Amino acid sequence: MEKETIIRPSLLSFDFLHLDNDRQERISLGIGKCHFDVRDGHFVHDISFGEPLRRKRRAAYKDVSFDVHLRVTNPLDKALSFASLGIREITIHAEARTLGDLPKLASLKKEYPLLKRGLALSPETKAEEIKDFLPLFSSVLVMSVVPGKGGQSFLPGSEKKISALSIYRKEKGLSYQIGVDGGIDTVTGPLCLRNGADYLIAGSSYKKSQDKKKWLQERKKNASW
Repeated sequence: MEKETIIRPSLLSFDFLHLDNDRQERISLGIGKCHFDVRDGHFVHDISFGEPLRRKRRAAYKDVSFDVHLRVTNPLDKALSFASLGIREITIHAEARTLGDLPKLASLKKEYPLLKRGLALSPETKAEEIKDFLPLFSSVLVMSVVPGKGGQSFLPGSEKKISALSIYRKEKGLSYQIGVDGGIDTVTGPLCLRNGADYLIAGSSYKKSQDKKKWLQERKKNASW
């Protein structure tokens, strides 16, 4: 995996009044991928943003790719919309649909062969519940906080779910990446990486950092923990 994608800042942490300045900053920091949280106010309480923002900022962000995290009730409909806008990594929640509906996301591969399909697991969903569907996905995103609010603390025990997914990946010879979203700091980040995570979503910690270059360098330096 590319070095710059180990840490993926969340778009929710950006300054929406100065998006172009943020874009230049990310380019200078060598950030190649960012996290795009879509919230519908139903699956989770808050509303964030959707296709219109992506459509309007598509040209401006051509040098930064996004993985779209659909925290919505009807993820398959939204997945089609974002795929048509050029997004090449889309993650849906296992809890948003019955597990029997998950293979439908795999069908998008036929129309969009470059699309990477991700599956997100909220804290209440165990790794064992979705292991039969893992061969269908390119990545698994472990939510280490309750979806919907920023600034939460890392839920103890989330590292066990990461480890279980890592062990299963090795046992079955699968190649999905493991991401972690929520409460990532200088302690929990290394903990996740040690247990098999490939990339980390940074929201509040990235936003609050006064020196983002130093913040990012410290986390990249410790990516081998």
